[in-house]
Amino acid sequence: MRKVYLTCLGIISAGVIYAQSYEGKIDYQKTQQPVAVVQLSCSKTTVEDGLSEYMAKKGAKRTGVKSFTVFRSVRLNDADTALTDLYFMMEPKSRQEKDITLLTLLPVRKNQDILTRPAGDNTLVPAARSFLDSLAPALEAYSIRVHAGTQEALLQKARKKLNGLINDQVDLEKKIRGLEADIDENKKEQAKQASDLRSNIKSDDDAKKKNQRKLQKLMDSEGRLDKKLRNAKSDLDQNKIDQRQQQAEVDKQQQILDGIKARQGQPAAQG
Repeated sequence: MRKVYLTCLGIISAGVIYAQSYEGKIDYQKTQQPVAVVQLSCSKTTVEDGLSEYMAKKGAKRTGVKSFTVFRSVRLNDADTALTDLYFMMEPKSRQEKDITLLTLLPVRKNQDILTRPAGDNTLVPAARSFLDSLAPALEAYSIRVHAGTQEALLQKARKKLNGLINDQVDLEKKIRGLEADIDENKKEQAKQASDLRSNIKSDDDAKKKNQRKLQKLMDSEGRLDKKLRNAKSDLDQNKIDQRQQQAEVDKQQQILDGIKARQGQPAAQG
């Protein structure tokens, strides 16, 4: 079982974790191996993906050795003439701080077996620390880019919902106008039937009953139309409340995205 021994703490200011490498040790197969460590304000998955992208740009292919992620034959810096195998470990800082990752680098000369190294050999650790100091900003930038993409998707989803509510409002207003027109037409027809009934007051019973049935049918229809109109107006009122709430959600998501883009050094989008 591995343990990481840290010789110093990362720097935390205003809630933001600034990457600064430091030396530590890990337990590996009953030995203690000197390593370089950096604390990153990224999830383990983001660090893994960002590391793979960063190393791929350097032409290094990822392999796995037991619990390590390994990139072989890498130069720790541009002036380095020797090649190094880089053994990385990524672990959340704690169960409560899963969005903070400790990235540990065990540097080993190319093709050298870890256990055959002299005990406590930390010759490569200073260069490994410099490597992590160069790597950390790239991983932070990758994390921000991923976060921005996720946030952009959330913003678009919120906007889509708002646009749906706006379209619903148009449909409801059209429905209300249609119902109001139907009610006006119904009332005109009721007045006509009432007039016909008065004109047929001296007619036979069948004619009067026919007028009465038509009038009653129109009155029943008016009742149903009135109910539909009330429901439609209630739906419209609720729609406008939902729109205000959804607009607030859109504004909130936009502000979050603008904050992320500010960290990227990009201009804020116009909402």
